[in-house]
Amino acid sequence: LTSQRREETMVSQRALNTVSLSCALGCLALAAFHASSARPTALFQDAAVPQQQTTELSFLQTSSFVDQIYMYAGLAVDNKHETGFIAKEIRKHNYQTMVRLFTSLDDATFRAVLWDQSVHCLVWPPLVRYPGISETAKTDLRAYAAAGNNVVFLGNYVAVQFMNDVFGFQLTDDYQNGPYYRNDRNVRNTPFQFLPSRIEQASIETYAVKTRSLPPGGKSMLDTLGATVAFVVRYDLGTVCYIGYNYNTPFHADQWTRVLHCAIDM
Repeated sequence: LTSQRREETMVSQRALNTVSLSCALGCLALAAFHASSARPTALFQDAAVPQQQTTELSFLQTSSFVDQIYMYAGLAVDNKHETGFIAKEIRKHNYQTMVRLFTSLDDATFRAVLWDQSVHCLVWPPLVRYPGISETAKTDLRAYAAAGNNVVFLGNYVAVQFMNDVFGFQLTDDYQNGPYYRNDRNVRNTPFQFLPSRIEQASIETYAVKTRSLPPGGKSMLDTLGATVAFVVRYDLGTVCYIGYNYNTPFHADQWTRVLHCAIDM
């Protein structure tokens, strides 16, 4: 009898082991199924992320912004209200960028700025009066742009006249109400391609130029009805850029800050 009970106990133990093993194998199979099912979903989500990026994120991820900029801060600009604000806007999202101010346009000081091999972008804030600059300094500024550097003018019609005098352009001022539209034919392969398709007019102090007056090598980036408020001129190996806005109001400031970043990043 004892032997029979022992055999029954062994049979029950083997059955219990078999059931436990079957349960364990079933759990492993279920876990493998869930893992294989989750993997395509994760891959799909990863692939979907870039499609949801905004143009601003695309610009921030693909652009390597300049690390140093010279900006004029002399008597011909509004240092009380505009220069500091523009310097801050240049550094927005680009806090590693150093904005180096210079105040004098005498030949020696200006040449030292232009011959600094570590800085390849020069920004002129909106001019409140025509700057006192010699013919020698104008020649040096042309040479700076021609050598592969970038000169950016921010807008009003004093800046347009200054550009005409220095670079020999024949730009004609114009005025058209916004919004202003991205010129998709011209912005390809430039930082301007990441802008929204339209930029709102920030204030009445938006200063346009007739598109047909652009020199050879000039391309409008933002325009409406034959008037451009942002253009780029290829000048030998370098560029001359113009943004027809004076940055004196926070209205639509983010859009115009991005336009400024695009011009600097040319």
